[in-house]
Amino acid sequence: MKRYSLFVLLFAMISTSAAMGQINCGIGSPNANKLVCEFPIALGTLQDASALGSAGQATIASAQATAQPLNNAVAAQVSQLPLPSASAGVVVLYKNGVPVTYNNLGPILADRAQTIGKGKIFLGGAASQFVFTKIDGVNFSALQWGFSRTASNSTVVYTGESIGENMRINQYLGVLTYGVTNRLDLSAMLPFERISIGSSAGNVTSYMVDANNVFLAGPIAGASSYTVGRASGISDLVINAKFSVYKGDRATVSMALNTRFPTGDDLNLLGSGSYGFNPYVVYSYLAKVSPHLKVGYQWNTKTELNNPTQTSGGNMNLPGGVLYDIGADWSATRKLTYAADLLGSQFVNAPILEETTSTVVTAASGSTPSQTITIPTSVRSVSSYSINSLSAGLKFNPTHGFVMSCNVLFQVNNSGLRTRPTPTIGASYKF
Repeated sequence: MKRYSLFVLLFAMISTSAAMGQINCGIGSPNANKLVCEFPIALGTLQDASALGSAGQATIASAQATAQPLNNAVAAQVSQLPLPSASAGVVVLYKNGVPVTYNNLGPILADRAQTIGKGKIFLGGAASQFVFTKIDGVNFSALQWGFSRTASNSTVVYTGESIGENMRINQYLGVLTYGVTNRLDLSAMLPFERISIGSSAGNVTSYMVDANNVFLAGPIAGASSYTVGRASGISDLVINAKFSVYKGDRATVSMALNTRFPTGDDLNLLGSGSYGFNPYVVYSYLAKVSPHLKVGYQWNTKTELNNPTQTSGGNMNLPGGVLYDIGADWSATRKLTYAADLLGSQFVNAPILEETTSTVVTAASGSTPSQTITIPTSVRSVSSYSINSLSAGLKFNPTHGFVMSCNVLFQVNNSGLRTRPTPTIGASYKF
């Protein structure tokens, strides 16, 4: 009897070497300890994989290839986390042509159209913590994973397990803005990140089938296990150029371009591995309650983190799409501003994770009847979705150009990589 199996789809692209596309996660490879090689693999099975020789290498190759969907989905979004604004706090409002210091301190995670003025310098820093709880609607604590490998004696081993993931990112951002002219600002934003991942494997169950697809044994319980991975370093550098195309007494319209450079270690999920370009238009109106609107589009180049065929030359663009921010800032007092925003990010033709069931029908032979092996697992799919979040916080101006801020970001839909409410604290000074 032929083998009928969704595993054919799931593992068709798995090579017998220890390569995951262009990323080699094999034992002894330079990438073996990278975080991209630590996402859910057969933790219980791989505890002694290094002692299994070629069989261990094949197991790692199989498990890592199966983990590719999660790597793709996580990398696509972790590399594009929201950054605090590079706009100034205190700005100048012109009333009948007369400059007046205006104390609406502006948004926190959004941008506003006003520039800081020729020769002015804005220095800022912020710290955020992202704790991830779901991916594509599936709890990080209850991911189902299945994979297969062929042993040296041609026995095929099918394994399923429940994966629990704990992932957090502490992000520290430095911002420098320089007013080239009264209409043109140049900004540099460089994040530093600390990433920690804890992976547990439980309910590890294996089934063995011989080279003729005849059932040998199973279910065989495997040991539960837990592993931890950490990485820290600079993330991707972002350079922003913003030009005011219209400056009225209160209203300003600017055009800008964010350019992202792949300076972070993408294999440790500290960067995207791709260049990014985000042209946008932003409108602001200065008043006691100041509305603002920003609309743009994110383009990204190819990255090794999005290689669905797992082949040389198979890298695809990091997904991007429409970005928008809409919100308002309320100048409650001369030194205190409350800010609220709705932020949206679109991901077009992005890799997502889908739960499914893989089935193997074994062949009957002699006294051994045909059996059906069913293993819950997850597979890679492609879809377009948006992540929408609410941002709420306040800014305080204790003295001169010094501004302090605190903010919380709440994701309001259940798409993509979902986080707990994300706190951000920051401080800036305008010279």
